[in-house]
Parts: sequence; C-alpha cells; structure tokens
Amino acid sequence: MHWSRPMPHSPPPRRTHHRWTRFLRRRSSAPGTVVVRLRGQIDSSTVRRTSRRLVDALATSPTTLEVDLSGVEHLNTDGTGAFLAVYMAARSSGTHLTVTNASPQVAKTLSRVGLRSILSAVEGDDSTDA
Repeated sequence: MHWSRPMPHSPPPRRTHHRWTRFLRRRSSAPGTVVVRLRGQIDSSTVRRTSRRLVDALATSPTTLEVDLSGVEHLNTDGTGAFLAVYMAARSSGTHLTVTNASPQVAKTLSRVGLRSILSAVEGDDSTDA
C-alpha cells in the first residue's frame, strides 16, 4: 500500500496527566546514599512505574536508598505496592531503605500495610491512633 500524503512531522502531544508521578534522582551528600524524590499521586495507575524507578535506583548498589515523599500529594493502598517491591529488593541486596518527608496521610497509609519501619520521623504522625 502506498500513501500519497506525507505524514506530518509534528512532535507527539506532551502528556501532562495529573496522576503521573515524576521522579528526580540525586546523590546525597552522604557517601553511598541515593535519594529518589517522588512527586504526584501514587495509586493503581502509577504503581508499576513507581516500583520500576525505585528498584532501578537500587542498581547503583547504594548503602542507603532514601525515598523523599515531600512532593507526593496522595498515596493509596494500591500505591503501597511500589514500596513493598522496593523494600523486598533493598532487603535482599543489603541496602537500607528509608522514606522521608511523608505527609501524615502518606505515613498513615504506609503504616497500615506494615511499612512503618521504613518511615523516618514524621512531624504530626498520628498513625498509631488508627
């Protein structure tokens, strides 16, 4: 089959769906520590991508993987699967996993699924009340 019209060469539309989670990775000032900063919502539509990014960060064999949740607006129980996956991978590779800057809602959700041990101190964390 032959096309008589050339296809337009405009770039594809930029996806700006509000549920996508953005990732920024940086090395910490502490030797052997990798920090991954998450932003957006972590739920069933973003859990696979979030898991993959977090487990990929372990490929650098850090001593500590810090997951900064200061930019996470919402985490539901479906989204906690990402943290379960990276927790298991970190544990098997000998990497210490810590979650920092979690909002009270995010901290409570992680606590509900048994991941309280990966949380650093959270101001105003009332997850023990539930």
